[in-house]
Amino acid sequence: MELTVLGYWAPYPRAGEACAGYLLRTASSRVLLDCGHSVFSILQKYQDFRELDAVIISHFHPDHYVDLYALRHAIRGAIFQGRRLTPLRLLIPAQPEAVFRYWNDTEEFAVEAISDATQVGDIHFRFFPSVHSMPGFYIQAEDPLGRRLVYSADTDYVEGKLSIAERANLFLVEASILEKDRAYARKALHLTAREAGQWAAQCQVDKLVLTHFWPEYDLRDIAGEAQAEFNGNMELAREGLTVT
Repeated sequence: MELTVLGYWAPYPRAGEACAGYLLRTASSRVLLDCGHSVFSILQKYQDFRELDAVIISHFHPDHYVDLYALRHAIRGAIFQGRRLTPLRLLIPAQPEAVFRYWNDTEEFAVEAISDATQVGDIHFRFFPSVHSMPGFYIQAEDPLGRRLVYSADTDYVEGKLSIAERANLFLVEASILEKDRAYARKALHLTAREAGQWAAQCQVDKLVLTHFWPEYDLRDIAGEAQAEFNGNMELAREGLTVT
């Protein structure tokens, strides 16, 4: 199983880059996790969108889903030209209901409300309700050999939720806020970089990839705060970063 980072900024990208978007691939499956601002443009550098098997949206904040509008038009064109034969499978939260209904009414996507678990090709996905200002999910992806990726999406730091990442092979976790702005993190229900490191350390993950950065921060500060808590294998997300 291979993860390629497409975008990693929040709530808006730096010039020429993208918000949340991650391409997950095995020998037989191609899945897009989240599709925020500019992700569709970046996606095309790494993957033919016509060959995607599914898109999974963690929650309906724009920096995680808004480029579905671009992808919808692209899929429509591909079907019109005969370059894709079927609608694209789209797994999304059932809430907010009005947003779910909008996407469920499209012809370009075969929409499913996220529940506990599903299979996309040879990848088994499990979903766990997150703690955020918008209904959403933590996402776990497991390949046929039992190797696990856990994606935090957006979340508050909640002790009772940490175990989902226990001994994950790869933990992709938001590090949105510096510790000096921790009061805002609590109000917005986001993680600080230090909390991301604490979570990874507590769960003894094999590899930590930090993501979902505010563009006005110096990313060296983000890395330093996380490394103060987690002394294992860690990288900052960047476009094109690929982890097998």
